[in-house]
Amino acid sequence: MTTQHNEPNWAPDIDKTGKETPPTTEEPPYPNDGWEEPIPLHAGAALPPFPTEVFPGYIAAMVKAIAEEIQVPEDLPGALALAALATAAGGRAEAAIKGTWREPLNLMLAVAMPPGSGKSPVFNAMMRPIFQAEKALQEAVRDKIAECEAERQTALADAEEEMKKAKDIKARKVALASRLRADEIEVPVMPRLTADDTSPEQATTILAEQHGRLAILAAEGAFFEVMMGRYSKDGRPNVELVLKGHAGDRIQVDRRGRGEFVERPSLTIGLCIQPQMLRDIAAKPQMAGRGVLARFLFSLPPDMVGKRKITPDLAPEEVMRAYNETIKQLALDLSEWLDPALLSMSPAALKLFTEWRAELEPRLLENGDLGSLREWASKLAGHTARVAGLLHLAENPANGHRSAIQEETMKRAIALARYYVAHAKAAFGAMEEPPLLAKARKILKWVEGQKEFKKRDAHRHVQKHVKDVAETAKVLSVLEDYGYIRMIPSETTVGRPSITYAVHPRLAVTG
Repeated sequence: MTTQHNEPNWAPDIDKTGKETPPTTEEPPYPNDGWEEPIPLHAGAALPPFPTEVFPGYIAAMVKAIAEEIQVPEDLPGALALAALATAAGGRAEAAIKGTWREPLNLMLAVAMPPGSGKSPVFNAMMRPIFQAEKALQEAVRDKIAECEAERQTALADAEEEMKKAKDIKARKVALASRLRADEIEVPVMPRLTADDTSPEQATTILAEQHGRLAILAAEGAFFEVMMGRYSKDGRPNVELVLKGHAGDRIQVDRRGRGEFVERPSLTIGLCIQPQMLRDIAAKPQMAGRGVLARFLFSLPPDMVGKRKITPDLAPEEVMRAYNETIKQLALDLSEWLDPALLSMSPAALKLFTEWRAELEPRLLENGDLGSLREWASKLAGHTARVAGLLHLAENPANGHRSAIQEETMKRAIALARYYVAHAKAAFGAMEEPPLLAKARKILKWVEGQKEFKKRDAHRHVQKHVKDVAETAKVLSVLEDYGYIRMIPSETTVGRPSITYAVHPRLAVTG
């Protein structure tokens, strides 16, 4: 299923190169009636669709099939497929670029979509093989854990009994030695690949237990809320885990009652969030100022609610089976790598990667198109190498660690990087956007197709997004200022007249 990422029908047309086409000189298909052309509420170009073709066939087929069945843009299952690959490979493989430059294959991704758009069922479908792999790893050691725990408890009980019967110092020393031997009985830790509703502190503990590897995966953005200080006493964000877990910088915690050490942490994050959270995140200076947002790859798919098929095609069983079995086996195979496998680049792939870096560098200047996203874009080359490594393993799930990343794989990684550049511009733009403008767009979608509406009806439509009636009035004033609506003078002089607005003829035309 191909999803068009278009602005509302009054936005400029965008050709295949991403450039605006010249405005038409034809008469508009609506009566002017003194209306001026409205000012776009969002002047940005249409966002590019997710380049699903970058994936090998079994993943691309799954992304398209799930997007069709659940009626979502391919961005959502596509980004989650990347998160699944990063969960399988994070901390277990690295892209070796040149010299000492290594890029771990963990990623941090966030897909922003409104409530009711199908995030949960897509998340469950794309993450199923990861959860199956995690369950298989746990089942493989469950009996061993029970056996070792029983042995330890028995040894502790025996030592305690010896201590009770000890009559002299020599006997107590023997009992104490028995207790020390019991404490040394090692009980294997239950394997974990993922976590969901957790705090940064608890996630650090899990990382320490799991050889520095963990993926926080969720169909909602609860982890962002916790990280932003939702439950902390002072409300301050705790971002150290994200900063160090992305780069692989050692984590050492030395606090009263808590001591943990992770030599090379590898934290993957794959979250579905609501668009409003982008502004909530940006409102916390510590989130943006410390570079947390620069580590995330954002996707802002179009909203398909109201335009979805009622009886879409179901995902074929063979497509789901191929995806589930391959990703599950990849995760199981890579779980055995305690020392990360190094994925080298072929000379042609390295040349292409170097050319990509050369293209990016001048764009980071203050007057470049990425100048305002300098911190985020400075990490884009590294992200590209990580994605290339993940695509390489996906293309060669059985023996990817034995071969080099090829030029064609690097081309696909760069295509995906270009997609994320466009969406990063939109995401960071949304973080800085005046809140009233976002709320104005919500009303604008509702009024499209109407000739006029009453203020009280507009308030009922957006009341969960505004503070009160007064804020609704401010939002409507924005739409008036931008030329989409105009107030109709009331002819009633008795009582309290209901305020009515006329809608721009362009929006009122339907069909």
